[in-house]
Amino acid sequence: MLLEKLGDDASSNEVLTCRASCYKEVGEYKKAIADCTKILEYDSTNVSVLLQRALLYESSEKYRLGAEDLRTVLKLDPGNRLAKSTIHRLNKFAD
Repeated sequence: MLLEKLGDDASSNEVLTCRASCYKEVGEYKKAIADCTKILEYDSTNVSVLLQRALLYESSEKYRLGAEDLRTVLKLDPGNRLAKSTIHRLNKFAD
């Protein structure tokens, strides 16, 4: 909150990224997704955060949302191996 008040978006995003990873490790997927979403509000082209959120959506069994994030990744980075390999699995589960 303090970094947000200071207007330091880069530092806020770094803190949120680390916190999202911590939440993921302890199984707090909703909180991790919320942090990733907040980062993407400031930087919608952050491929690593899009990937992280897609995998969190998969862990939360929200396959369509995860596949949507992966499609965005592939638009930004068509050669991304993780996105290519994961999107097929998520599309299969989403159907």
